[in-house]
Amino acid sequence: MKHTCNYLFLLLLLLPLLHACNGDVFVDEVKVPLTEATLDGDGDTLTLRFNTSEWQLSNVYNKEFTGVFAGTFYTLDGTDMGRTNCLLDGKGKIVVDYAPYEMTFIRPNDRELQILLGDNPKNEPFEFILTVGDKNYFQQEEIRITQQPGSGYVIDRIEYDPVPKDVHTRIEEDNYLIDCTDDPVTRTYNLSKRMRRCFTFHGDADLYLVPTGDEPPTIIAPAADISQGVKPGTDRIEYYRYGYNMLFVDMEPPVMRTLTLKPGFTSIMRLAEYQIYTAYYTLHLRNVKTGNPRTVQGSIKCTNPIEAITAYPKHHGNSDKVIK
Repeated sequence: MKHTCNYLFLLLLLLPLLHACNGDVFVDEVKVPLTEATLDGDGDTLTLRFNTSEWQLSNVYNKEFTGVFAGTFYTLDGTDMGRTNCLLDGKGKIVVDYAPYEMTFIRPNDRELQILLGDNPKNEPFEFILTVGDKNYFQQEEIRITQQPGSGYVIDRIEYDPVPKDVHTRIEEDNYLIDCTDDPVTRTYNLSKRMRRCFTFHGDADLYLVPTGDEPPTIIAPAADISQGVKPGTDRIEYYRYGYNMLFVDMEPPVMRTLTLKPGFTSIMRLAEYQIYTAYYTLHLRNVKTGNPRTVQGSIKCTNPIEAITAYPKHHGNSDKVIK
């Protein structure tokens, strides 16, 4: 009985040591093959090979650790298994949703992780962080990935959805011109000249668009007449993801108005009727280095003049301010 108690006492003393050694004895230590990597901006693939099958991809974060990437998990034969926060602890594939970037993680076997990146569509590095460790979460290691800026895109063409949205008309006022005179005078103006067509863009991706020669990226603006649906017109305008552009057009027939001006500066304020609508579009792009195509969806709000209505003078000052 005395010997039995001694054995139990020794066993109790050894338990903490056995527990401390458990991670080294019973769990294979996951050794990450690298801690950082730089990939090509025009699409690249990186394969990581591990020393054990007891590893898992635990999470993927943006570089500030403020957001966790998520996507759809597929089996290797393509079966959709639902959403995941980039946890990959067995064979399979995760297609990440993180527009405008294209990112896929594949575990083709027990010891490899493949990272597939599409074009970096921005003119700046794309950085993210993987956390990889053992399946029991005793150990977690970080791998920092940097994708270089892509080569950019040129615009091949734009296609408009033929069905316009939110079509309506309204009366708008604009400053047609500023006139000046030393003496009171009566003048006649053609209000149908230099009427404004306005375009407001809203794109779904912040892409690096490369100028063609000395010209900025341009698109063909939609035609003003949408009676047969939205179609490309004949005018080219500069493309913006978020922005505003304008064309000046002369309308027919002319609308003439005669106004009496006071000495000094006078703004001729014009009232006109406009048609406003929104058109959805698909922008077809091409990578300038690889030639790979890419499409981007967006919308453009168009304000098109229908006809000038009238004008009135807005006097600003005396004749002694007139520049001769």
